[in-house]
Amino acid sequence: MAEMKTEQKDIMSYLSGNKFLIPIFQRPYAWTTNECEQLWNDIVEFFLSKGQDDDDDDKQYFLGSIVMYKQNKEQHVIDGQQRTTTLMLLLKAIYDKTIQNASNDKNLEGLQRIIEKCLWDIDFGSGKANKEKSHFKSEVATDKDKEVLESILQDTYTLPNDIDKVIRDKKTSAYERNYLYFVSKTQDSDITIRWLDFCQTLLTQCIVLPIECDGSDDEKKLENALRIFNTLNNRGMPLSDSDIFKGIIFKGKKTSSDKAIFAEKWKEIEESLKDNEDKDIDMNFIFRNYMHLIRARHKDSGNEMGLRQFFASDKNYKDILRQDATMSEIEELSKFWNGEYKDKLSKRSLQFYEVLEYIPNEYWKYLDSVYFMYCKDKGLDYFKDHEQFLAKLIANLLVKLINKQSLFEVRPIIFNAYASLYEKGEIDFKTNTKEILENEIFKNQFLGANSLIRSLLKLYLYLEYPEQEVGIHDLHIEHIFPQKFRADYKGWDKAEAKPFIESIGNKMWLDQKINIQASNDYFDNKKEKYAKSEILEAQELAKYPKSDWLKEDIEKRRDKIYEKLVAFFRENIGGSSRSDSTKAVNTKF
Repeated sequence: MAEMKTEQKDIMSYLSGNKFLIPIFQRPYAWTTNECEQLWNDIVEFFLSKGQDDDDDDKQYFLGSIVMYKQNKEQHVIDGQQRTTTLMLLLKAIYDKTIQNASNDKNLEGLQRIIEKCLWDIDFGSGKANKEKSHFKSEVATDKDKEVLESILQDTYTLPNDIDKVIRDKKTSAYERNYLYFVSKTQDSDITIRWLDFCQTLLTQCIVLPIECDGSDDEKKLENALRIFNTLNNRGMPLSDSDIFKGIIFKGKKTSSDKAIFAEKWKEIEESLKDNEDKDIDMNFIFRNYMHLIRARHKDSGNEMGLRQFFASDKNYKDILRQDATMSEIEELSKFWNGEYKDKLSKRSLQFYEVLEYIPNEYWKYLDSVYFMYCKDKGLDYFKDHEQFLAKLIANLLVKLINKQSLFEVRPIIFNAYASLYEKGEIDFKTNTKEILENEIFKNQFLGANSLIRSLLKLYLYLEYPEQEVGIHDLHIEHIFPQKFRADYKGWDKAEAKPFIESIGNKMWLDQKINIQASNDYFDNKKEKYAKSEILEAQELAKYPKSDWLKEDIEKRRDKIYEKLVAFFRENIGGSSRSDSTKAVNTKF
């Protein structure tokens, strides 16, 4: 049984009786204005629902439980960080409004002193608040966020002229955004006319349940706090898988020095991933890739399990997070997916990556991670023959997906590929892509693969125009014959036109701005717009000798795309009808 003590406290007692620290192994502050709005509305609704009866003074509004343990006179918050942080920001906004009102209402001086005891140390001699000594600090905040938070809580922050604009700015720190949200809400007339009553309700009738965990030493206190946290079902934001792994790794470090080094490294990696253009690349993504690397090393091509189950409870893998090499490999994968080796990639490889990005699942990324780390393990050059590796990956994935367009078709061949890499030094998809390609119904499957149209068109663009530049943003799919049918198109009727309009032969990549300008215009007018495009295919189409784009033109281009891609598939699936494989670079057999 974990050692703990708990006592229900109102906000005034909770905040004034403690100094809080958010440990470095915690997740960053993540509440948005949505959560702040819900908290504010709940408190206001509770306040407005109170009547004038004396019995209403006994009503309470429960804000949730807090799990913490004391170390060096500070409460280390293990669960309830989001609520505690937000309450501090809310109370600072309340304090600002109280100071503003106090010049006209001397009755607010007592309220001012009460709030100061919640936010800051009080000088014993003068009784004044020492605003340089806040009751709250966060080790997990970035340096930039920490600077903002300190300026708010040390009362040196200057309000912007346009508060709403700063709140709407996505680059605004969560601390600043939520503080300004509460500043704006304190202007509500329903609240300001009963300010003292509202503040009294917030401070004395809104309650939390702090659970302070004890133990024989700091390690035991943390262990007990984590145990309590894992058994509670509370209203806080659930920890992600990577948050859980962070705690496991942190707990496994033997010394305070090791813990500090790990926490700083984790923070450094997490901050670097925030700058990635792909917002799906975060610590959870990195651990998913790491899971598949571990599976590959164990030559495991079976069904995958949940990420948390894999690292935290599976008997074969649960000790991996405690191994010394884990964080260095996590860091290496982070660098890989953060583009630190991008300058070593050829233009063709970058083109192929854009094709893969439009494949509607991310399993190809797991094989890429495994292949990269395999080359590091074996001292091989990952970038040698890299184009061939990506070409074979694209070919096998697209042929399988064209065949059935199901995620269940992709997972086995990816698992086979990375397990075979560590088993026999080659990427063996162990699939029937050659048989699929030779089947007489494949062309119909290809022409009906609407969910893959973006990948197929991107692949065609780069195969037909290998000099095409990569990294062009804001591209859309253009319908060469307009998607919106007009009655005055010669030689067409709406019913007849529909299958041609949605044919792959009628679609191409085009700059968004030009796509909007071309819209439903006639083909001859569209050509003028196409000439200004960064897309080479559009530039070539601008020189098309005909003034109309008709059914035969769509069919001709459709067949050209099909033949071009099938030739690519045949060249790159390789192997026999039962096994498609490619040798890893420089691997000896």
